Amino acid sequence: MSLIRLSSSAFVRNLSLLRDRAANAKIAAVLKDNAYGHGLSEMAALCAQNGVKHAIVRNRDEAKAIAPLFDEVLILADEPSDDAPQNVSFALNDERAASVWASKTRVHLKIDGGMHRNGVAPNAIERTVETLWERGLILRGVFSHLRSADVLSTEFFWQEKNFALMRERIVALCDRRAMPRPLFHLRASAGAFRAKTSESYDLIRSGIALYGYCDLDFPFEKPPLKPVLSLWAHRIARRELTPRDRVGYGGVFETPSDLRAGIYDIGYGDGFLRLNGLEGYKTPEGKRLLGRVSMDNMAIEGDDEFICVLDDAQKLAKLRATISYEVLARLSANIKREIV
Repeated sequence: MSLIRLSSSAFVRNLSLLRDRAANAKIAAVLKDNAYGHGLSEMAALCAQNGVKHAIVRNRDEAKAIAPLFDEVLILADEPSDDAPQNVSFALNDERAASVWASKTRVHLKIDGGMHRNGVAPNAIERTVETLWERGLILRGVFSHLRSADVLSTEFFWQEKNFALMRERIVALCDRRAMPRPLFHLRASAGAFRAKTSESYDLIRSGIALYGYCDLDFPFEKPPLKPVLSLWAHRIARRELTPRDRVGYGGVFETPSDLRAGIYDIGYGDGFLRLNGLEGYKTPEGKRLLGRVSMDNMAIEGDDEFICVLDDAQKLAKLRATISYEVLARLSANIKREIV
């Protein structure tokens, strides 16, 4: 069966680089969507073993699965329930939620700092905070999201300034009401590496950089991260091909000479991209993909019994004009994962 291997040494290296940039800020590991395809339980265990105390997930099911490993788990896109663990907080993405969520719900208030995707509008901050306090909600954190941290533009500084001004307003409100100050967080992976230090924040939300990727526009220096995930496949059949044999759906690959091919147990049904056979994709060892990727298998030159199909999602992403996030997050949760 196909297999995903997770490199613990690559993960530790990436985490160390992030901590160097975070200064006094704590790392909050973003483990949403099955840890970007890496495996929720496996990556949560690696994080906890290496001293990460904060995690971020998409929904309640993910939070329940890993809550015992962390001091706090923040849910980004779900509503509170009575059975949520005590150390779980919820992102409050809309002013309305402050009026309807139950008392004692722990929340991180999200502010729309310029991305205009979700979050409370700047002119509703004080009103929203007052409402959630009046209703007995617990303000654990305040955050926003940078829309252009990886892009060479001034928008990074514009959003940072916006957030700093809104932070001042919330701190003043907390002090005036003698309420605890919340945790403040804005930067994710790209923001952490674009700036020299993040000491002014309490948390750094690190997703893709933990997994080994962080694309920044020139002239920003790309951090020496290492991909954590590699994808492996077993041979299920062998083919001896002769000149002009055509391989796979549509026969888009035609053999120029005698060729031995292996058929391997992974395809787009497992989340691998449905390459059309014309992109020129090669495995990390330089073996050509032959023809189109099928739902459950693919043909690759050679007949090794067990091969690495992918060890750098960025290389595959460039072939399809997409990003490493999509390549990784598509990988099926049914593929076995092991930490090495």
